[in-house]
Amino acid sequence: MGQIRQLIHITGIVQGVGFRPFIYKLAKQYQLSGYVLNNGDGVSIEVEGEERQVTAFYNDITLQAPPLSRIDSITAQAIAVVDALTFISDNVSPEHTPKFIITESDSSQSATVCVSPDQGICPACLDDINDPTNRHYRYPFTNCTHCGPRYTLIKQLPYDRKQTSMAAFAMCPDCEAAYTNPEDRRYHAQPVSCPKCGPWVSFYDLACKAEQPEPIADHYAAIEATAAALNAGKIIAVKGLGGFHLMCDATNQQAVAQLRLRKQRQRKPLAVMMKDTHQAQCYIEGSQQEWALLGSQQRPITLFRKKASCSGYVSGEDLTITARTRADIADNVAPNIPYLGVMLPYTPLHYLLFDLVDVPLVATSANISGFPIIANSDDIFRQLGHVVDGVLDHNREIVHCCDDSLVQVAGGRRQTLRLARGYAPYTFSLPHKLTHPVLAVGGQQKVTFGLGFAGQGIISPHVGDMFGLDMQQHYQQMLNGFTHIYHVKPQTIVCDKHPNYMTTEWAQDYVEGSVQGCVQKNGQEAAQENSPDSIRTNNHDTRCEKPAQLLQLQHHHAHIVAVMAEHQMRETVLGFAFDGTGLGDDHQIWGGEVLLADHQTAKRLYHLKPFRLIGGERAIKEPARILLGLLLEYYSFEQIKALQLDAFTCMPNSKLDNLYRLWLTEQSSPYTTSMGRLVDAFASLLGLVERVDYEGECGMRLEALAIQAEANEAVEPLPIPMFFVENDVIDPQPLLASVIDNLITSATQSDSSNFMAQRDLAVKLNAANQFFTALVEMIYTISAKHPEYPVVVSGGVFQNRVLMDRLDARFTSEDRSFLTSEIIPLNDGGIAMGQLWHGLWQ
Repeated sequence: MGQIRQLIHITGIVQGVGFRPFIYKLAKQYQLSGYVLNNGDGVSIEVEGEERQVTAFYNDITLQAPPLSRIDSITAQAIAVVDALTFISDNVSPEHTPKFIITESDSSQSATVCVSPDQGICPACLDDINDPTNRHYRYPFTNCTHCGPRYTLIKQLPYDRKQTSMAAFAMCPDCEAAYTNPEDRRYHAQPVSCPKCGPWVSFYDLACKAEQPEPIADHYAAIEATAAALNAGKIIAVKGLGGFHLMCDATNQQAVAQLRLRKQRQRKPLAVMMKDTHQAQCYIEGSQQEWALLGSQQRPITLFRKKASCSGYVSGEDLTITARTRADIADNVAPNIPYLGVMLPYTPLHYLLFDLVDVPLVATSANISGFPIIANSDDIFRQLGHVVDGVLDHNREIVHCCDDSLVQVAGGRRQTLRLARGYAPYTFSLPHKLTHPVLAVGGQQKVTFGLGFAGQGIISPHVGDMFGLDMQQHYQQMLNGFTHIYHVKPQTIVCDKHPNYMTTEWAQDYVEGSVQGCVQKNGQEAAQENSPDSIRTNNHDTRCEKPAQLLQLQHHHAHIVAVMAEHQMRETVLGFAFDGTGLGDDHQIWGGEVLLADHQTAKRLYHLKPFRLIGGERAIKEPARILLGLLLEYYSFEQIKALQLDAFTCMPNSKLDNLYRLWLTEQSSPYTTSMGRLVDAFASLLGLVERVDYEGECGMRLEALAIQAEANEAVEPLPIPMFFVENDVIDPQPLLASVIDNLITSATQSDSSNFMAQRDLAVKLNAANQFFTALVEMIYTISAKHPEYPVVVSGGVFQNRVLMDRLDARFTSEDRSFLTSEIIPLNDGGIAMGQLWHGLWQ
């Protein structure tokens, strides 16, 4: 067969993942000549050889691509044969030998390549840091092309060392030799370094309370000092890939209590880092799918069911060694809930630390509530100096902060609760190429933003809640970072319809500034053209292009479209959007909506019966207010007081009377159709939460009761009262009345105090059980009325594992399915995805 030459272009996650050395080795395998390079659009290859060999080479690119890469597109076109890319090798007998080279990156093109998320350490690098004969022995920044930081240290594309925070560290001869050798797995691994030439760690002891702390130990001694402090019950801030963790002994009740006291975080669950899966198996239990998520290279925080005890744990691989009993995880790590958020070490630093610490460690993000995660030690000293006893810092700059991803398995599916390290930036191919960039700004809580340009879409890592100036500045910095990396200026902006969302205000200001900028520029150009001194140098119109346009998408419609986007759908679906809050088209607070929707329009078919939130946003923190507003839709105020419900027994009569007056006057008491607020009301009715400490606490407490009911054989399941679904209203009155009747009956029966307590618990277990089963039946009943449409569920309420497990079982039993998100968060972290998908088609 004859000689041919092809120009191959590849897009996707193909930079920083060992793609060029992979191509180099593959070309050598097939004895081909040519070159490979990175550019702003991906990877370009020119390859020449026998037609059969070139074809096999092309096919193997997709079949054997590096594990961290993702190919979105690969194209090939025939070009002229060069016939000159052969050379005489000095090391072999004189004969023509194909020459294939890796050339310098081309940064002249606009950047459309995907930035890879950071990845956990690979097994080969883990072996290196444990090998005393390896130059990376005990080095906490060891990495290769198959692992390590990427997004958090990149400043600009293409992804080259000079455009990362590693530019400050000149490579030693050994590292440079590895970096420039295509046969080495550290070839062009941009953060490559070793103890001779790379970043290092330092430990600061804050016990001295100095205004400007000085390190007391560096390098491995700093890790030893950190381990000693943790073993002594201290709280240490440890700098990782995307920011600092606050760490302490997770089995030390006093240390955890001190952390909560200093950080003013009463009950919010804290994540725990375990040494390895063997240690984790002592404390948690889960499915094969959950263990696979925990051990994946993305290393997310994964929610597991807690174990009752932890005896039998053996460190290391050999489980035949006599078991040692370990201390339980402290009760105050994740109080009152059945789950524990667990992650495994994902950096060399973590592994080195666990060589010296043999207990699980609390590893919660280092930030003040409502502020972004902290990424430099000066901010730790200033903001959290009163919280931590010491700091383990390092001198590699974190360019982009990035929190830990949080996932769970619910309804047999992975759910991403927080899209961050390991998974984000999340990039995907668009169904068509865009003529101008689209920016989706997200919502108000759990904010992410989305960017669409050329042929790809990007969802940012988790930003946070936009309630303070610091978070708003953090949002702007992250957004600036993305637009700088990709050299894009958004022309279509998609935002929520809520006028008071920070992201909505930002979008409106951006578009207004764009309009004013165009008017000003066009005015200047017109004045220059009309000036008698003006000289026209060409025939091109230099006036401003069209100003940016603003699109607004209703919050719950965005929830449904986000799921559609993940599944690349545009057809009409029956969407259930259940969450805590969102502005509806009627300017009321929605959250219990059933929509007939596609990617552009939505019609509201059903909604939860409205009730008042007494005191507005204050009701979210005090669920008894929500419960009172709900009950007043069905009972008189005197009847409610006569019920003597636990939720109101500790409330002064004067406060209860004032709340009723607020309800009567309708002051600061808007109507809502929120299913999330209905969950809060039921949690209050059962006396579970008096004051909410963290978002979702009521749902998790209600879920814990339902799980306990499933495991309690003594609990007799009661008939399940249905929601009324009449016309377009979903009414919870039957379920509410049944639960109240059972609570009153239990309270009025005179028996021994111990028996009464058991019966009261049984009533509450049944109530929680009823709630979720009734909710599932309502969803299925409505779905059965519309069999012609695919069913989509989205919104924070569907993060409830009991609900999702039962929903999946119910639909499976009827041989029907429903769609939900697995990659994009179901909560408000997915709003940007829905907005972006909507904006693509305008």
